[in-house]
Amino acid sequence: MKCSKKKKGSVSRFVANIESERGSALVLVMFVVLLLTILGLAVLGATVGGATRSETRENDVQSLHLAQKGLNEAAAYIQSELQGLKLEDIDPQSLGDILGKLDDNKSSLKVATELQSTSSGSVDGIEYDDTKNKQVGKQSIQYTITISSKAVVNGVERTLRQQVIIDSYPDFLKYVFGTQQTLRLNGSPILKGNVYAGEKLLVTNTPWYTYLGRRYPEVTLDFPKVTSNTEGKAPGEIHVQSMSSIKYKESIQPGTSEDQESDMTSLPETETARNDILNKILHVNSANIKIKEKNKFVQINVEESFFDKLAQGLTLSKDEATQKTLRNSMRAQYKLGIANLNSWIVARPEATQIQGMPVAPAKVLPDAEEAVVEQYQKDLNDYNMKLQQLETLDSTIIFNGNLVVDGLAYKKLFYPPETSTPNDPKSGGVPRWFIVAGNLEINNFTADFLPVRANILVTGNVKIKGNVEFDSTMLVLGETTVEDANVKGIRSSNGSNNEETKELVLISKGKVLINRLHAFAVNEPSVEETMEAFFYTDSSGELYGVGSMFHLIGGFFAKGNLTVNAVKGNVNEPNPRTGNLVISQAAAPERFVIDYKPDIYENQQSSLPRVQTVNVNVGPMQLVN
Repeated sequence: MKCSKKKKGSVSRFVANIESERGSALVLVMFVVLLLTILGLAVLGATVGGATRSETRENDVQSLHLAQKGLNEAAAYIQSELQGLKLEDIDPQSLGDILGKLDDNKSSLKVATELQSTSSGSVDGIEYDDTKNKQVGKQSIQYTITISSKAVVNGVERTLRQQVIIDSYPDFLKYVFGTQQTLRLNGSPILKGNVYAGEKLLVTNTPWYTYLGRRYPEVTLDFPKVTSNTEGKAPGEIHVQSMSSIKYKESIQPGTSEDQESDMTSLPETETARNDILNKILHVNSANIKIKEKNKFVQINVEESFFDKLAQGLTLSKDEATQKTLRNSMRAQYKLGIANLNSWIVARPEATQIQGMPVAPAKVLPDAEEAVVEQYQKDLNDYNMKLQQLETLDSTIIFNGNLVVDGLAYKKLFYPPETSTPNDPKSGGVPRWFIVAGNLEINNFTADFLPVRANILVTGNVKIKGNVEFDSTMLVLGETTVEDANVKGIRSSNGSNNEETKELVLISKGKVLINRLHAFAVNEPSVEETMEAFFYTDSSGELYGVGSMFHLIGGFFAKGNLTVNAVKGNVNEPNPRTGNLVISQAAAPERFVIDYKPDIYENQQSSLPRVQTVNVNVGPMQLVN
């Protein structure tokens, strides 16, 4: 009976417990449902938010692309407006007036898009700011335009800005070394500045040289080196047509003939391997290699530049129509031959004339000899008196015949500077010219440097020997020889207690031959012994730093193929039995070094040649908002 009562009590308690937990399952289920709902909403929210962000990002990217398209439209418009513009037909200073009107037509530029109708783009501005012009004297040679473009895509607005730099000076003056055709670097030359190869760039460690009429090879321990210039304004870039235009060859033993392009290797495809090779053969990496298309290279025409400066010298009028008439006339004579051009020049009444040295009389009849000799002596005295003008020139001079300035009878060829730069006869707004209708030889082996401060035009050949210091732009229709010469720049004060160093800029239609500089020297030339000049030839060129010690502050550029052969170390004259030079290779002395001089434009000013077209350079884009 007691047992029965105990069982009944246990059941009652169990039932009571169940009744007390009734509804808890429902709460648990509802909690799980709520949790799943929250998770579902979170996932849904994330999905919707992600889609929104993706759409916003897409709108952002599309608006940037559309704004970029506007910049491209504006840059293309500027180039189209300047395409075909010839500076021989306008005063370079008036280029600013043309640029100032570009903004007037910005609304006509269509920034088209295939996006929905809620998208739009426009060119906001093509602003020419003449306060940012780079000037030489009073003449602007570099112009800055700021273009901006705005685009809106589904309410997302973006504005981009970009600078366009336009210059009116020739590209060759921007390089320490280069050619419009194939550039070949053999051995170990040092080039400090930017380099240009208009077609191919071929690099080897095998320079060739000529001694006593025979050609010899030499395998060097190092390859060429391209680096920034001393002033740091030219970063050491190499401008080529493409990576595939660079080829190289490393030799262990000298061959029997000069390496051909077909024997050379192209750069590797992978960037790491390519950088390794570039570092070895040029001491640069891929970042230093810049692609500059040949059709964008702003070149000069030496003959047309000569005519332009000749017309400038013959008349002080800046009237372009007058100068164009003169250019057409001299161009017609030049086509008939140099003799015809010389006759045309010496017949011009616009400039002071100096006749060439009179010819000594031949033996004549006794009764006539005294009169002839007397007339010759009078002509010679007149000639010498006129040549004394060479020391204090102030106007355009025409010299009829071949001129020799030797540092003895004639100690300078000099246009004295004016205190007011615009009126300076050499560097002012209307420069005067010394015109030689024949050959010019500057030959000075005295200890003192012979100063040449003049803009010079030579219809024949030019030869420079000995100690000469220059502040000069020289245009030559013939060939140029620089032999056993120490060519320096004239030092002058810039008005702020600082000394400026000028230079020679020589532009030659024919070849430029530079030889026997510090032959077999064991020490690198001092600063005082380093040439200061920039050479350009319309022909091909071949330079050497083997027996000679070729050090130049300035640059060298050729329209045709250009080759340099150089070694480092000491070089001695050969043993007569072998014939080739005795070369002891070492890190020093460096026998071929060119260091770019960037202030050529400021120094030579309006005497530099005008280009036939302008150069348009587009800078990097900037995000405004």
